[in-house]
Amino acid sequence: MTKFVAISRRRVKLTAKKQLKEQYKKSLKATWPLIVLQIVKALLLWGVVYLTWAGYVFLPSDATSDWYLTRTFFSALFLLLTWSCKWAIVDFFQKPTKDFGYRSAFQAFAPKRFLEAFLLVFVQRIQLFFWSFLGLPALVKVFSYSQTYYAYKMDLLFDRKQASLTVYVTISRRVMTGRKRELFLLELSFIGWQMLALLTGGLAYFFVTPYLNTCRVVYSTQVFAQAIEGAGS
Repeated sequence: MTKFVAISRRRVKLTAKKQLKEQYKKSLKATWPLIVLQIVKALLLWGVVYLTWAGYVFLPSDATSDWYLTRTFFSALFLLLTWSCKWAIVDFFQKPTKDFGYRSAFQAFAPKRFLEAFLLVFVQRIQLFFWSFLGLPALVKVFSYSQTYYAYKMDLLFDRKQASLTVYVTISRRVMTGRKRELFLLELSFIGWQMLALLTGGLAYFFVTPYLNTCRVVYSTQVFAQAIEGAGS
């Protein structure tokens, strides 16, 4: 097994805060679609809480195979949007002097890129769907596949292409070997920020969303830097 150095959560967060301090406007441009969606979700959640408190009863609906397919499709679209926003953050990491517009957050939806990117996301969601039948292993796989977006983005940046889309999932699994607990603890440390965002009716997402996604990109950058260094040694 390839030896690696543990990535410090504190270092990841300090690096992300430094980036936000210097380039908050760019990070806002990179993540604004997610901010809007998360504010809407927060408001809907508070709406459900209020209706429940008022005595409204929500009846469960019967799930069908069509419903599962529809849910998988839309969850894949949302995941692709998340990837797209993180790709925009990667871009301003790579080119800090370049000015990026608000459209950079939708780069994954560009006509020349959308089909392949969506197929990669959909394949990943389908794999997680099958793992979900085993319960806990599905949660492990979420972290195992978490770096697929970064592996694919690196190939886009350097104009490379793998033999098949599943190779990107494989790359993610390899670089996350021994690191899934590390990433889990990083995500767990964000709970306070998520609670703050919900308690403010979603308004705190204007800072929380750029911050959390910048932390994730910083983490990915360090994971791949170590993987490349280990492969070269």
